Amino acid sequence: MKSIGIFSLVFIVMTSTVFTSHSAGPSDEMIRSAYRLILSEADTNKDGKLSVSECKAGYKDPAMAEKNCKFWDADNDGIITEDEYVRQGMSFGKKK
Repeated sequence: MKSIGIFSLVFIVMTSTVFTSHSAGPSDEMIRSAYRLILSEADTNKDGKLSVSECKAGYKDPAMAEKNCKFWDADNDGIITEDEYVRQGMSFGKKK
Protein backbone atom coordinates (compact mmCIF):
# COMPACT_ATOMS: atom_id res chain seq x y z
CA MET A 1 0.00 0.00 0.00
CA LYS A 2 2.83 2.44 0.76
CA SER A 3 4.15 2.10 -2.79
CA ILE A 4 1.80 4.82 -4.09
CA GLY A 5 2.71 7.19 -1.28
CA ILE A 6 0.73 8.76 1.50
CA PHE A 7 0.20 11.99 -0.47
CA SER A 8 -1.43 10.25 -3.39
CA LEU A 9 -3.29 7.72 -1.27
CA VAL A 10 -4.91 10.29 1.01
CA PHE A 11 -5.77 12.47 -1.94
CA ILE A 12 -7.36 9.56 -3.81
CA VAL A 13 -9.36 8.31 -0.84
CA MET A 14 -10.66 11.71 0.22
CA THR A 15 -11.61 12.81 -3.26
CA SER A 16 -12.90 9.58 -4.80
CA THR A 17 -16.53 10.48 -4.20
CA VAL A 18 -15.96 13.92 -5.68
CA PHE A 19 -14.66 12.48 -8.95
CA THR A 20 -17.63 10.19 -9.35
CA SER A 21 -20.16 12.97 -8.86
CA HIS A 22 -18.43 16.10 -10.20
CA SER A 23 -16.38 16.47 -13.33
CA ALA A 24 -14.70 19.65 -12.07
CA GLY A 25 -12.50 17.85 -9.56
CA PRO A 26 -12.14 18.03 -5.78
CA SER A 27 -13.03 21.06 -3.70
CA ASP A 28 -10.48 23.30 -2.00
CA GLU A 29 -11.83 22.23 1.39
CA MET A 30 -11.50 18.52 0.57
CA ILE A 31 -7.90 18.96 -0.55
CA ARG A 32 -6.99 21.03 2.53
CA SER A 33 -8.44 18.27 4.73
CA ALA A 34 -6.33 15.71 2.89
CA TYR A 35 -3.19 17.82 3.37
CA ARG A 36 -3.83 18.23 7.10
CA LEU A 37 -4.30 14.49 7.48
CA ILE A 38 -1.05 13.89 5.65
CA LEU A 39 0.72 16.50 7.77
CA SER A 40 -0.41 14.74 10.96
CA GLU A 41 1.04 11.43 9.73
CA ALA A 42 4.04 12.30 7.56
CA ASP A 43 5.60 15.25 9.42
CA THR A 44 8.01 13.04 11.33
CA ASN A 45 10.08 15.86 12.82
CA LYS A 46 6.88 17.70 13.85
CA ASP A 47 8.03 21.06 12.51
CA GLY A 48 4.62 21.78 10.93
CA LYS A 49 6.02 21.41 7.41
CA LEU A 50 6.19 18.58 4.93
CA SER A 51 9.61 18.21 3.40
CA VAL A 52 10.19 16.37 0.16
CA SER A 53 12.21 13.81 2.14
CA GLU A 54 9.21 13.20 4.44
CA CYS A 55 7.08 12.79 1.33
CA LYS A 56 9.53 10.31 -0.20
CA ALA A 57 9.54 8.23 2.99
CA GLY A 58 5.98 7.19 2.18
CA TYR A 59 7.01 5.35 -0.98
CA LYS A 60 8.65 1.98 -1.59
CA ASP A 61 9.64 2.81 -5.17
CA PRO A 62 12.32 5.55 -5.26
CA ALA A 63 11.49 6.56 -8.85
CA MET A 64 7.81 6.98 -8.04
CA ALA A 65 8.70 8.89 -4.87
CA GLU A 66 10.88 11.29 -6.83
CA LYS A 67 8.24 11.89 -9.50
CA ASN A 68 5.26 12.30 -7.17
CA CYS A 69 6.96 14.36 -4.48
CA LYS A 70 8.39 16.64 -7.14
CA PHE A 71 4.83 17.14 -8.44
CA TRP A 72 3.53 18.18 -5.01
CA ASP A 73 6.52 20.51 -4.41
CA ALA A 74 5.49 22.80 -7.26
CA ASP A 75 8.01 25.56 -6.50
CA ASN A 76 10.85 23.08 -5.97
CA ASP A 77 11.96 24.54 -2.63
CA GLY A 78 12.04 21.24 -0.75
CA ILE A 79 8.87 21.96 1.27
CA ILE A 80 5.34 20.94 0.26
CA THR A 81 3.04 23.61 1.61
CA GLU A 82 -0.70 23.39 2.05
CA ASP A 83 -1.17 25.98 -0.71
CA GLU A 84 1.01 23.99 -3.12
CA TYR A 85 -0.87 20.81 -2.29
CA VAL A 86 -4.20 22.55 -2.90
CA ARG A 87 -3.03 24.14 -6.16
CA GLN A 88 -1.72 20.83 -7.45
CA GLY A 89 -4.78 18.94 -6.22
CA MET A 90 -7.14 21.40 -7.89
CA SER A 91 -5.45 20.60 -11.20
CA PHE A 92 -6.93 17.08 -11.08
CA GLY A 93 -10.11 16.77 -13.08
CA LYS A 94 -9.47 19.89 -15.14
CA LYS A 95 -9.35 19.54 -18.87
CA LYS A 96 -6.03 20.31 -20.46
